[in-house]
Amino acid sequence: MKRIAFLLLLTISACKIDDDKTIDRADLTFKIGTDTQLFFKNVRQSYYDLEENKAAKFNVFRFSDRSKNAKERVLNVAIVVNYLQDEAYLLVEPSEAIGSENIELRVQHPNNGDVKEINLNEMNREAMLNFCTDAYELLVQGYQFEIKAGEEWKPIFDTHQAKEAFRITVSDYYRLTRVF
Repeated sequence: MKRIAFLLLLTISACKIDDDKTIDRADLTFKIGTDTQLFFKNVRQSYYDLEENKAAKFNVFRFSDRSKNAKERVLNVAIVVNYLQDEAYLLVEPSEAIGSENIELRVQHPNNGDVKEINLNEMNREAMLNFCTDAYELLVQGYQFEIKAGEEWKPIFDTHQAKEAFRITVSDYYRLTRVF
């Protein structure tokens, strides 16, 4: 009975293993190692839908429990593994309800009222990594998010599913690239 309780406690605590981690921007990289690739493949990959692009020699991993509703305002993120270069990238995939042009987020902390803005103006790997890192850090700190839709600000990451799909994918990317 003690073993079962211990395993249950270990499993529950492992689900949010990244909540107290801080990101050192100097550690951000696109390089992946054989060990982290094996860990992802053997432990984490089962949580993702896989899209193989054999011609381009890369795989795209999308969190299985993400929102797939094109009419819902959601920012999904995918992990792209370029296995020829031993690199991985984060790919921001806004739903059709958002569009793919400049993404502007406004975030506010519910307790202290602190307000910040995050923008994604270019869809290159560096810009997407920095955008995801900014959003990830604020998400785990409990900030509430809004996205600019036309001239209005509308809630985003307002469901548990949307928050977790983003948080888990970015966290897995950090493990894959040894940030964590």
